This record gives sequence, structure tokens and C-alpha cells, in this order.
Amino acid sequence: MRKVLALLVWNANEVVPVGRLFDELWGEAPPASAKVQLQGIISRLRRLLGTERIATAATGYVLRAEAVELDVELVRQGLAAGRELIAGGDVALGAARLREALGRWRGPADPHFGEPIAAQLDELRMTVLEERVDADLLLGSTADLIGELTVAVAEHPLRERLRAQLMTVLARRGRVSEALDVFLAFRRTLVDELGVEPSARLCALHGRILRGEPDVQPTFPLPRGARPPRRLPPALPDFVGRGEWLAELADVLTAPRRVCPPLVAVSGAAGLGKTSFAVQLAHRVRERFPDGQLFATLRGDDTTSALHQFLRALGTPADFVPVSEDECSALLRDLLAGREVLLVVDNAVDARQVRPFVPAEPGCAVLVTSRRTLGELEGARLVRMGLLDAREAAELLTGIVGAPPGDALLARCGGVPLALRIAGALLLDHPQWTGEDLAAWLAEERAVRTG
Repeated sequence: MRKVLALLVWNANEVVPVGRLFDELWGEAPPASAKVQLQGIISRLRRLLGTERIATAATGYVLRAEAVELDVELVRQGLAAGRELIAGGDVALGAARLREALGRWRGPADPHFGEPIAAQLDELRMTVLEERVDADLLLGSTADLIGELTVAVAEHPLRERLRAQLMTVLARRGRVSEALDVFLAFRRTLVDELGVEPSARLCALHGRILRGEPDVQPTFPLPRGARPPRRLPPALPDFVGRGEWLAELADVLTAPRRVCPPLVAVSGAAGLGKTSFAVQLAHRVRERFPDGQLFATLRGDDTTSALHQFLRALGTPADFVPVSEDECSALLRDLLAGREVLLVVDNAVDARQVRPFVPAEPGCAVLVTSRRTLGELEGARLVRMGLLDAREAAELLTGIVGAPPGDALLARCGGVPLALRIAGALLLDHPQWTGEDLAAWLAEERAVRTG
């Protein structure tokens, strides 16, 4: 009985020939009592649905129903309405209509419909889904699509439109390598199972993702109207010396726009105050970079973590941040387009580690510190940090302890800012000591260690 009802519902308001009903019920060998049995089924259905629902025609039977009583008709109407709205420019309302149509599905088609009808129902569902996803992409909405499309692709591995949509969403979410993997997996499936290649349209999408073209760039809303990031550490209130360099390099970083962004690389041995100098310089020029100032300290070879810091500071949602260093660098350049941002990269190991942070925008600038002289860093203004002279060293230590430290202690510190600050901290911790006492103690400690 359910097979007959399914066939009548699927063909509502159309005559279903008796021969077709025989075929659905018994195939090519209907019993001699087929006609009587079918009449009995129709009678039972009339008792359930009402006698007026199923009419007898010359060649078969017809189920009378209004469109609003049939989910499949409501889905077809929703699909048509959604298409019309989208074509007329109201994409949001069109997407809503398509979403309503999808909401009428409660699971797979009843098996009593038979394979042909079940396949048509599934095709209708996938068409509505694909058109709704296209509408979501037009609206820039990608947040919830990856999971939905991943499931749909697994259920329908040969539907190219689904693959294209999943590739687009992944690319727009900054997950470029995964988008390319979707293409490669689909190509392998086609070649292995059908012996054919993906369509020219899908190959073109693959190429656009590889080239990073605008339609497959990340589309999350960047908070350009929000407060720009201010990530510089505080400048030292007792910073001493380096005045000529501060003035010269401030001019380098704030020079009028040119083809490439200015790049300054400050190098020198540990303890010479490279980071303090860079922070002091960055604060001096920060007003020239109204779109933000970024700061990150590199930890060994872990460039990607610092790139992640910069991307998040510029408003990138966590799930948009790419995994690979190359993709992070590309996204950083994209986010800095048209902006004036100062990037401070502290403690770089080598030039290779710095390059991912260098933007293409001439309005930006990069300030780097490293223990090595980064001579291979293209276009960089190189500065080698030296010792403080005797006057500067005395000024720094006097500023810390509030009294002249004495020549012996200054000589022991050797003009190294870190050594001077440590010496000042020791004097503050031991107020009974003079500078000469500390110098003598340091000499004894050195003799013990080296003796």
C-alpha cells in the first residue's frame, strides 16, 4: 500500500496508469489477481485519506492535493522563489527561502518511493543545498559552511559543484592548502573511477586559489574602523645615549612614501640594549603609523607564532589564521594593503626569518633586532650597536642609583647597558655598598670563577 501511496503522492494531480502501478508492485510478472488487489489497496487508501482524494481515471488513478499539502511542491516553490530573489539582487532573502526549503527534509526518502523517485528527491535536495551555499558565498558568510560541505562531499563524492564550493570556502577562510587538497583528492577520484579529468571550470578555480586572486581571498570582516593595535612595550624612562642613531633612523622610517617599505636592522652582541633601542625608536615614530604598531619577539626558529600574533592583532579571527608560514605571510601582506603600520621584529636569527614580515606597502615600515648583522636582508639599513661611552654609562648608572657610581665600577661594566643595569640593581639591593665595594666584589667573583 505504501508503494502505491508514494507513487500517487509523487505524481499528485496527475494520472498514474494502472500498468505503472503493476510494475511498481509486481514487476514484469503481476499475478492474475493484480487488478483486484490494486483495487483493494486503493479502497483502503480512500478510507484513510477520504474518498474525494483519490479519483479513478480512464487509465489509472489520480491523487488530488493542493501544493501547500505537499512538501516536495513547497520545496520546488521555495527553490524557484529563491532563484528569482537572488537574480533580482535580494540575495539575503533568497538564501532564507532556500534555507526554509531545505528545512523540510527530515531524512532520506522513504524506500517505498523506489530508487528512481528517491534519486530525484535527493537531486532536488542537493540542488537546493548548492544554490543556498552559493547565496551564502555571495553574502560573504562562510563560518558554518565547512562542516556542512565536508559531509555533503563525503555523501556525494562526484558532485563537482560541491567540491568547488568547499574549495572556495576553505580558501576564503585562509586554509589554502586544504582547499588545494580537496581538488587533488577529487582529481584522483575522477581519474581512478571514471578515467576523466576535472572540468575546465574547476581547474580554473584551482588556478585562482594558487594565485591568491581576490575572489578566493579571506573574506572575514576586518575591523578597520576599530582601534588600531598598539602592541609596543613601554619605552624605558631612563634610556640613555644613542641620540644620533635615534634621529637618523627615525628619518629613515618616516621618509616620504617610496616603492618599498623602509627596513631597519639593528644588530649587536647580547646585553647591548638592542631591544630597548628599538622600542625607544618605535615610540619616537609611532605617530607616523596611525594604523597600528606591532611587536613580537622571535623564539628561535618559530617564525609562525610571531606571524600569528600579528594576524590576530590585525583582527584575524583565530579560525582564519593559516597554519603554514607562507600562508601566514601572504595573509599579513594582504591585511597591510593600504595601511600604515610599524612592525617591530625582535631577536631575529637571520634574514630568512625576517622576510615573511616584510610587507609590500611603502606606507608600512619594519624594524628588526638581531645578534647577527643581517647583510643579506635586501634593502635594509644596517646598524651595528656598540658600547656606551664613559659619559653615557655614568649617566645611566647614576640615574639608577641616584649617585655617581665611581670609575672602578664603570670600568668593570665596560659600557654594556645590561651590565650597568645589573650593577645598579645590586647597589639598590645592598645600600651599604659603594660603587668601589661592588667593583671589588665583582672582581673577586670573577677571580673565583676563572681561577
